[in-house]
Amino acid sequence: MQKIYKVINDLKSKYNCNIVFDTRLIKENDIFIGIKTDKNNGSLYYKEAIKKKASLVIADVKIDHYKLVYVKDTNVFVLKLCKHILDNYKGKIIAITGSVGKTTFKENIYHILKNNNFKTYRSYKNYNNVQGLQFSIMNMYINSDYSVFELGINTPNEMTKLIKTLQPHYCLVTGIENSHIGNFRNFNHLIDNKLKIFKSKRLISGLINYNYNPSYIESEIDSKVQLINADNIKKNIIKIKQKYVVNFILNKKRYSIDSSRGSFYINIAIISFLFIKKFIKKINFNTFFYEDSIIGSRGNKVSAYIKNKKVIFFDHSYNASPYSLNKQILIFNKRNIQQKVYILGAMKELGDQSDFFHLQIIELVTQLNLKKIIFIGEEFYKFKKISNKFNFYKNYMPAIKYLNKEFDSIKNVFVMGSRTNQLDRLIKEYVK
Repeated sequence: MQKIYKVINDLKSKYNCNIVFDTRLIKENDIFIGIKTDKNNGSLYYKEAIKKKASLVIADVKIDHYKLVYVKDTNVFVLKLCKHILDNYKGKIIAITGSVGKTTFKENIYHILKNNNFKTYRSYKNYNNVQGLQFSIMNMYINSDYSVFELGINTPNEMTKLIKTLQPHYCLVTGIENSHIGNFRNFNHLIDNKLKIFKSKRLISGLINYNYNPSYIESEIDSKVQLINADNIKKNIIKIKQKYVVNFILNKKRYSIDSSRGSFYINIAIISFLFIKKFIKKINFNTFFYEDSIIGSRGNKVSAYIKNKKVIFFDHSYNASPYSLNKQILIFNKRNIQQKVYILGAMKELGDQSDFFHLQIIELVTQLNLKKIIFIGEEFYKFKKISNKFNFYKNYMPAIKYLNKEFDSIKNVFVMGSRTNQLDRLIKEYVK
């Protein structure tokens, strides 16, 4: 096994390549590992990996090829490789979870550390389940000072698996909302599972942001973990010209946070500030976050030329919660751009409250008097009879037909919804 580790390390050093699980993501000289899932066996795609010029293929097939290394169980190999990497990593690991904002906080904390001259790595996009965590660990920068990971859970005990693998030093819970109960028995059961992030054997300190009665949480955590309510600090926000500013005192020192983007981003800044101050005392926080260090959204802005006209897609196609969808609709509505259309995908894992939260979104766009709205997914489709002003579809395919007819009057397309709606495929239909 040590010999394979050395080969992988040598190839990564030589080519600065990535380890990938999906042959569609392979670039020349990447390392491909064919992992097995309930639906598929990635090892069966070894030929495609070799054809795409992978420098190494690790699979559970016994084929005689100089680039292919056989292992009995690729999933076990991945676990051992992750452990090997983490055992040899000398930096500190930061883990972030919460009901909303995980990726935004991860990006913000990454940029703050990087802008203060720390060598910093962060996990890939919003890959935050067990397999996504493994992917990010195997591609981490082994010489970085800090590595920042986001962790997401959909089922009980999933956090236990994530923490057992990662064993982080510093942990942040950005907030826990009752809108994502999904597979959990009740709100307290969800809280219990989120708080398992602090079960790391290497935990030095942690922080929980809460906006509800903390008594239940206080009984579940130890002295290494601090509770804060960012809303209490945010109450002091004032607007000066075009900026939102909040001043506060921490340990007899005065701090000022400002943003031209609104109070929501100050909330991100406050929590990030209080978290980072727990383990880095000397860091540039004087004017707090520069605008380029606050990541306002995980969305990508991409464009395509359709019917000889430039059309911009605001891509948030990979995740949505009641809070984030509501917030991004309001932000996009305020943008001074014309000829807009909203494509809103259903939100998953909301449990018994699913109808309530989907109706809230329909009511929001009605109150805002938004014109071109496309709702996608069964959770929205069941309310089709509520309004004939909007378009309701069970999947994304009819939305493509609608857009093709309407592009003469469309310049900007906002797309947001849970990943299972496959709204990314809709965008790829136009952005090649």
